[in-house]
Amino acid sequence: MNYRNSSSNLMNGSRSRSLSLADSNVCKIVLLGCPGVGKTALTVRYMTKRFIGEYCPTLESIYKCYTTIDDEDVRLEILDTAGLEHDGWKDGYALWADCFIFVYSITDRYSFDEIINIKRQVEEVRRSTSVCGILVGNKSDLLHDRQVPANEASELADEIGCKFHEVSAADWTQFDDIKNMFHGLHRENRRQKFLREGRQRKTSSSVKFKQAIQKVISGKTPAKRTHSN
Repeated sequence: MNYRNSSSNLMNGSRSRSLSLADSNVCKIVLLGCPGVGKTALTVRYMTKRFIGEYCPTLESIYKCYTTIDDEDVRLEILDTAGLEHDGWKDGYALWADCFIFVYSITDRYSFDEIINIKRQVEEVRRSTSVCGILVGNKSDLLHDRQVPANEASELADEIGCKFHEVSAADWTQFDDIKNMFHGLHRENRRQKFLREGRQRKTSSSVKFKQAIQKVISGKTPAKRTHSN
């Protein structure tokens, strides 16, 4: 798995492509959540297998990761939103991303309660309640400080239509769980894309069929030519 890091400026819509991959094999992921819940730690753990306890809280970065998922070359573009909280973030992030990781800390009740508001903001910007995402409770190694029960988080995940994961970016033994979390999100995004494309093809074929039937009914079909001997 290869990766590189670059600063982002989504408000200006800047993008870059280093590999020529099919759109279905490029997945843009944004991590959203309150400051301090571990968005950067989760990203760095996945990208490098390392854990770094302190990060710049205002540094927004896009990590580009080239990997293989289900025997296919894939590029994951992962946007770490750091500690940004200003109201202007949501339009750029929500419109740029293919899918979302909604992160809270199991030791911070407020960060959990804010998840449903963040999800609604994303839906408002995208003008759709169909959002590909997962709910992640981070810092599961701090069970003695738990403020959010896992069963309550699972119920919220069902309510907002997301799969639920509880992990610890600080625990090196959970690297595979975190990797599978990112890869599973790509698989779900790809599945939803194929479903949308299938519906579009079906709708297009249906429209063409109806137009052909209408021509027959209105007598606008071209007359068949007859050949005389």
